Amino acid sequence: MSTNQRFAPKTELTITPFWRRLPGFFIYPLKTASILRIAGYALVAALTAVLPKLLGGIVNLVLIVLFLKYVFVIMERTMNGQFESETSLDADEGDVKQVFRQYGLIIILAFQIGICAALGGRNGLFISLLMGGLMMPAAIMIIAVTHSLSQALNPLRILFYIKTIGIPYLALCFFLFSLMGSSAWLQSFLHAHVTSWMVQPLMNFVSFYFMLMMYHMMGYAIYQYHQKLGVDVEVGFEQAEANLAEKKGSDPALALLSTLIADGQEQAAIDLLREAIKARWENNELHERYQKLLMAHDPSAAQHHAREFIAKMVNEKRLFKALDLCEYHLKLDREFRLQDSYQIHVLATAAKLASRPKLALDLMRQFDRRYPTHPDIPAIYFLSAQLLSEHYRKNAEAQQILQAIQRKFPDHPLAGNARDYAVVLDKMAALG
Repeated sequence: MSTNQRFAPKTELTITPFWRRLPGFFIYPLKTASILRIAGYALVAALTAVLPKLLGGIVNLVLIVLFLKYVFVIMERTMNGQFESETSLDADEGDVKQVFRQYGLIIILAFQIGICAALGGRNGLFISLLMGGLMMPAAIMIIAVTHSLSQALNPLRILFYIKTIGIPYLALCFFLFSLMGSSAWLQSFLHAHVTSWMVQPLMNFVSFYFMLMMYHMMGYAIYQYHQKLGVDVEVGFEQAEANLAEKKGSDPALALLSTLIADGQEQAAIDLLREAIKARWENNELHERYQKLLMAHDPSAAQHHAREFIAKMVNEKRLFKALDLCEYHLKLDREFRLQDSYQIHVLATAAKLASRPKLALDLMRQFDRRYPTHPDIPAIYFLSAQLLSEHYRKNAEAQQILQAIQRKFPDHPLAGNARDYAVVLDKMAALG
């Protein structure tokens, strides 16, 4: 399945992927309890300006330890599916040992990097830094899950996390290192341009804000893949999605949805969303929640609704989200058809642009047999030939399709394009 998994069955992924929730991660520290804690710790850092250098350094270190303890609590709540405001947290909640486990992890990895640099020179340093950077997020996540430094240092455990999350793990690393770099740059900017006593609290504010974002994101990644990682959680996917929808306050039906799901009344939840969609057809959030529930409990109804929802999304130019839904249902049923045949070429073209050639070909499969008089047949033929040649190197099949365009539709504007493309393929064949 594509990494773009907005639509997936309940038995697999039924929570919005972390790469679709980036704005939510950026605003998460603005929650009242979080921003007050960040600001409070940053203001305490202002005391370091009037303290002796050594004592000021100790105060800053204590603040960092306390805040790391806090972000580990947030990370562990997030990986349990608890995204609500953390106003109930008190100063004693959390385990300070988690902070020291992370420090231990950093020290040991730094020591290993030093050994690699000493033995392998510049190349050894580069490789060890790259490997250490890739392993660090997984190791921190393992600390959050297991409360064990030895587990976090276990290469097999780290590889299991990386392999289980898959390609999205690289995206997670990219986001985390981007946030880390942004935080460092902003702190450097403040240090260079702010000369008053405010520089230290401002730098601490930036550091704490970005730190909370990063740990919340890692916690969410654990939650997203908790079933495959073997992590027990307190809140299921459906409940978590319902809670998120309820807090958005976007529709009254979504506020009631969480209660119905929590009570195990899935059919009532489906009926609720069906009626809500009739009244508020334009609300895509209702459609998405309805589609996910149907996927889990009524696949036939899910197909019927998917046809309507795909047509709606294409009309709204939400093509890539429509492609996700197409891909899901085509994998379940190869004969799945769209509601509007005129949208097939549009979606197949979008799939080609998104480097999803198999999906594009699946969408166009047997188009000429299903719609023998359709005006889009030449365009479907030409796009199919391009995909077969450019992505699968099946130039012979592509040539047959190009010849069919010239033979069946000699007066169509694409006949010339087909002729030119065929010439290019002939030249490629001659070159061997």
